[in-house]
Amino acid sequence: MSNFWQRVITGIFFVIVLIGAVVWNKYSFLALCFVISVLSIREYAALFKNRATKPRFWVTFIAGTCLAACWLLINAVQISATAYQNDLKIIVFWCLASPFVFEMFPLKNFSLPNALLSLGGMVYITLGVGCFESIGSLGLCNNSTSAGPYDSKLIIGFLLLLWSSDTFAYLSGRAFGKTPLAPKISPKKTWEGSIGGAIGTIGISFILYKTLGCIQLYQWVVLGLIILVFGTIGDLAESRFKRFLGIKDSGNILPGHGGMLDRFDSLLCAAPVAFAFLVLTS
Repeated sequence: MSNFWQRVITGIFFVIVLIGAVVWNKYSFLALCFVISVLSIREYAALFKNRATKPRFWVTFIAGTCLAACWLLINAVQISATAYQNDLKIIVFWCLASPFVFEMFPLKNFSLPNALLSLGGMVYITLGVGCFESIGSLGLCNNSTSAGPYDSKLIIGFLLLLWSSDTFAYLSGRAFGKTPLAPKISPKKTWEGSIGGAIGTIGISFILYKTLGCIQLYQWVVLGLIILVFGTIGDLAESRFKRFLGIKDSGNILPGHGGMLDRFDSLLCAAPVAFAFLVLTS
């Protein structure tokens, strides 16, 4: 099977699973986000296995999984407002401290870069996916379940803006692209493509406002631009990261698309900023 058809089939399956989990209910969405977090953390920890500076695989994987589970619990049962809040804070503290604790055994081999690599990967992935989860728990669409508010429409809108900004930027770049955006990192990305992506994303924002509602028009437009800008930054950061490691893809779990970090690089960077914007303006 050619790489093109691999990408098409994987892409269709990926979209069906993701949209299906979002639409089904809050629990299916959160469960999928948890799986994405765990697979991404595992992939991140495995990238450094042949390098001198590397996070401890099992420390990063277990601590990162615990952090992802904390996000899941907070969003699943609104546990942050209950008596278990302090217990979760303790768990989160030990998850964040674990890379430094385990690097001290034996003490003579303590490596601060290894510990920071582990911590950075865990926080980057769990914060990005966790904020994506939290967007669905804001209650801006007035939908509620036994576990609290769940804004499936807002999540769908976020995903459509994420995918459309990437698509419009790609098409505009192919048609008009002449000025590289970051030639040393990703030569194919152009300023013309980014401008086309912005125009297309604003158009999709108007459509989402008319069809989904939930938030005001200016919020949809700004949300779309946030996703475009920070999604592009996330994509460039991932490209720079892979160039540093000397690899083409972060993994091979998604045939034709690479790994989880290849697929979710834009989301991981855009979701925290989008969540902060929605909280501050709602």
